[in-house]
Amino acid sequence: MFAVTVPMIMVTISTDIGTIIAWRFIQGLLLPPIFTVVLAYIGDEWPPADVAGVAGLYVSGSSLGSLCGRFIPGVLADLVGWRFALLALAGLGLAGAILVAMKLPREHRFVRSEGFLASGLQMLRHLRNLQLVATCAVGFGALFDLIAIFTYVTFHLAAPPYNFSPSLLGALYFTYLIGTVLTLLTGRAVLRFGRRTFMIGVIAIWTAGLALLLASPVPVILFGLSLCAGCGMLCQATTIGYVAVIVHEGRSSAIGLYESSIYTAAVSAALRRACFGARRVGLPWSPYRRSSLL
Repeated sequence: MFAVTVPMIMVTISTDIGTIIAWRFIQGLLLPPIFTVVLAYIGDEWPPADVAGVAGLYVSGSSLGSLCGRFIPGVLADLVGWRFALLALAGLGLAGAILVAMKLPREHRFVRSEGFLASGLQMLRHLRNLQLVATCAVGFGALFDLIAIFTYVTFHLAAPPYNFSPSLLGALYFTYLIGTVLTLLTGRAVLRFGRRTFMIGVIAIWTAGLALLLASPVPVILFGLSLCAGCGMLCQATTIGYVAVIVHEGRSSAIGLYESSIYTAAVSAALRRACFGARRVGLPWSPYRRSSLL
């Protein structure tokens, strides 16, 4: 977490787009280990019955952070410029790292791997765990669909007859707050209904939300988007907690495998967004698709 702040600060003093991209790439490489370690920590330190609830709390915090990461720099960029906006974001990240270092209890049940080779072999053994592979597939589908939905709605509302401004389009991410609240209830819902029944119900509501996006009135579209955002995050929280429960050895590598699946979904959705956006505005590859990929 301390290391993540370094490329953020370096972006603010970069003078060309190539350097900015390079530092952002480095920042992206530093983020996945945080996700993996936190979820492995949850799986190790909490009883299996509590993992879903704690994972839901983590996803809730992540969704709130995702909203703040978009909203705070957007507001500050209008007031003081994008460089100072990112510098403020780096300061918040540094404060969070200090808080975690001071307050997070040390692990008590962590079992150290015998080495890099042993971890690699453990990863290969995870691929024979059909429950884990299926859970990774669910995580891939949930994140891919969520990104695709927001991409569609953004272009849909930016076009006539809606003509949403950039500020209004950015405000669409306030629907994340629905997921922030709902994921706090994940553990209780899983214990009451069971994971299978709960996931089927969530996906059914998600499908209803998708149907509402095809309506014309803006309030109906926003309601449908809120359902999709909330259900998408509930799916993520449930699957993340399930990985920590079904894997008893090599939990960190199992969560790393799950994380690889959702990051693959994010990259795939980004490529789809670039192509979709270019077609919508009728532009060739350069420069729109390049900017979309960034």
